[in-house]
Amino acid sequence: MSAAPGLLHQELSCPLCLQLFFRKPSRSCTDPSFSLNFLSSSAVRFSSASRMVSRFLPMAQPWHGQNSESSSLCDTRLRSLLPFCTEEETDLGSHEGRNGTDCRAMQLLAKTQLPQQKLQLQEACTHKERSVAVLKHQLVEVEETVLKFRGAIKEQLGKMRVFLDALEGSLDREAERVQNKAGVALRWKLRGLNSCLEQLQQMEKVLEEVADKSQTEFLMKYCLVTSSLLGTPADSPFTHNVPTQPQLEHSFGLTLVSLAALEELTLDPSSAHPSLVVSASGRRVECSEQKAPPAREDPRQFDKAVAVVAHQLLSEGEHYWEVEVGNKPRWTLGVISAEAPRRGRLHAVPSQGLWLLGLRDGKTLEAHVEAKEPLALRTPERPSRIGLYLSFRDGVLSFYNASDPDALVLLFTFHERLPGPVYPFFDVCWHDKGKNTQPLLLVGPDREEA
Repeated sequence: MSAAPGLLHQELSCPLCLQLFFRKPSRSCTDPSFSLNFLSSSAVRFSSASRMVSRFLPMAQPWHGQNSESSSLCDTRLRSLLPFCTEEETDLGSHEGRNGTDCRAMQLLAKTQLPQQKLQLQEACTHKERSVAVLKHQLVEVEETVLKFRGAIKEQLGKMRVFLDALEGSLDREAERVQNKAGVALRWKLRGLNSCLEQLQQMEKVLEEVADKSQTEFLMKYCLVTSSLLGTPADSPFTHNVPTQPQLEHSFGLTLVSLAALEELTLDPSSAHPSLVVSASGRRVECSEQKAPPAREDPRQFDKAVAVVAHQLLSEGEHYWEVEVGNKPRWTLGVISAEAPRRGRLHAVPSQGLWLLGLRDGKTLEAHVEAKEPLALRTPERPSRIGLYLSFRDGVLSFYNASDPDALVLLFTFHERLPGPVYPFFDVCWHDKGKNTQPLLLVGPDREEA
């Protein structure tokens, strides 16, 4: 028996045996207290342990797949001989009973897959780099857009400040002009009133003095006083030509409208006379010198008047638009009723649905009022731009000399409530053999011609 421990020691020198006996028994083991310490304390069971080891040795071969002499072993543990659990991809350890393989084989297999893994990682890095580049580009675009937006806001605010400064100056000049005009009229009337009052006081004193005079002197002075009283004006002397508050509000309000709310109109080519040429923008019209084709059978088209209307139908509220006439010698502007006929010769009077003002022979401005002849207007200068203000609420259609947008000059006003919707009307007039070929231009919201 003395040789049994030595033989057992040699047999148990196998690293696999050492690992098996230092680890806890597997679940398949029927004796839970099975361990190396227990075997060393019972020599009777050494032989059975030796047989158990010899039974485990053939089972260990599939795990490492090579003998111990050709293996590369760890200093503290024979890693190459340890089984590898393929279900959880770790050392088998306490995973006995599951599918496994040799760690060295798993390492070699992983190394063969390493290039593919590197390629996948490179593709993933490339994809992420592209995503990063796209995000950086989008960030730059956002920053540039915000920068442009801020610049546009700054530019618009600058324009608004300039506009408000010009508006303030215009209103100040208008207020000063009205004040001076009204002040002159009031001072002149005040002098007349004071003179009249002095005369009345003198007459009163004369009547008091003649009460005790002789009959002849009494009658003479009495008749003189009464005749003077008959010549005294009964109307209030300070109401003539003095602007009222509504007139002042209308003047200032129109200045605001004309400077800040310019209507954007476009011409309707389907309504234009065959001789007229309307631009693609719809803001320019001129009379062609070429022979015109016959008019269509369309009641919306002018066949005699060399005119055109705007697309926009005006039916309520307030509207202001401007037309550049330049040095054109003949033109007519205004509004036409939506129900007014357009075929044949037009009767340019309000009763026929037309409220117009025009220039004749490059000299005379005429308002087409309800009369046999148009009303000639006296103006200090010939306007190059006409402003038209329409208020359905107030029943007002006013024409202004808008050559200087900061100093509008009233030309004429129709005080009449329109019976219904109207179209802005533009009579280009006949080209007059090349003498009247200049176009009419609609001024846009930017206050520039088309």
